Amino acid sequence: MKTGRAAMALYGAVLAISLFCLDACKSQPTNPPPAESRAANQLSDSLPDQPQPGVIRLAIGGDSRNDDSQVLPWAFKEAKRRAARAFFFLGDLEITGSLDMRIAPKLADLGGVPFYPLMGNHEVELLGILPVLNRKRAVKKFKVNFLKASIVKLAPLEDVVVYTVDLDGGIHFIALDNVSRKHEGFGPDQLAWLKADLDAASAANKVILVGMHKGLAHNPVTKHAMDEDHASASSDSDAALALFKQYKVTNVFVSHSHRYAAYKQDGVDVRMTGGLGAPLVKGLAETDGGFHHFLLVDVPPAGNKIPLQVEVVKFQGRPTEDTQDELQEVD
Repeated sequence: MKTGRAAMALYGAVLAISLFCLDACKSQPTNPPPAESRAANQLSDSLPDQPQPGVIRLAIGGDSRNDDSQVLPWAFKEAKRRAARAFFFLGDLEITGSLDMRIAPKLADLGGVPFYPLMGNHEVELLGILPVLNRKRAVKKFKVNFLKASIVKLAPLEDVVVYTVDLDGGIHFIALDNVSRKHEGFGPDQLAWLKADLDAASAANKVILVGMHKGLAHNPVTKHAMDEDHASASSDSDAALALFKQYKVTNVFVSHSHRYAAYKQDGVDVRMTGGLGAPLVKGLAETDGGFHHFLLVDVPPAGNKIPLQVEVVKFQGRPTEDTQDELQEVD
């Protein structure tokens, strides 16, 4: 018992020190892409207020955390008003995972639109810094709290939150987890499961969409992604990207960096959408993606060769801007 109390006291002390020296615990500066490159990544389609017949509309975004500007309730109401069929949330519901259930009252704003969250690093780290005492318990709790719907097909993997959702129109959404295994990427078991799932979805001629919290390593926008983790994570990232390319994944959606950007990575279309209320990247101009937002994605009827259309829906209220560098992402 004394040992347990001592461990808890030590953990509390480490947490207190971490809070006190939060700035010192930030990642080191990296070299960002030039401003003209960031502006070129601001692609957005103009969608009709309501989807056309046969079109399946999805809402996608991530990173709300403390959400001082109340972006998430606005996004939920707007997704409902504009007839989204599902809302996929890319992680970091709250500043720390123990507070995630505070979102429960806000879900009423969706008016019945199904809500499918993914794991973010704040789900398994206190303030995004210290790992929680029991990561596996946090993973299990997240599944119980948020992924009980029969349409959610959980992968048989205990240490990560990985699942698929199949929607009308032949849409196959894959939720991956690159945060629960501390600094270790996807891991061999998740990659093996991913290959098998992509193989089956491709054989069934599905429209394959993939979501995850951290962006893949070596992306052209920011190193505040899987680059920050161990070398094994970068290797896993490369392996996943090769699978996305092999199986012709239609779009990959990521967050973690509190901004918007559209880019291609080895020919694969990626949207970075981390603007649902967490403090925006310090110093990033609105014209370069520094604004709160979520995405509306229109998937055409099955068999239609028209590309997906993606609208960046911008929040018009007061923005919350970071006063500290989470990572030096701008000049």
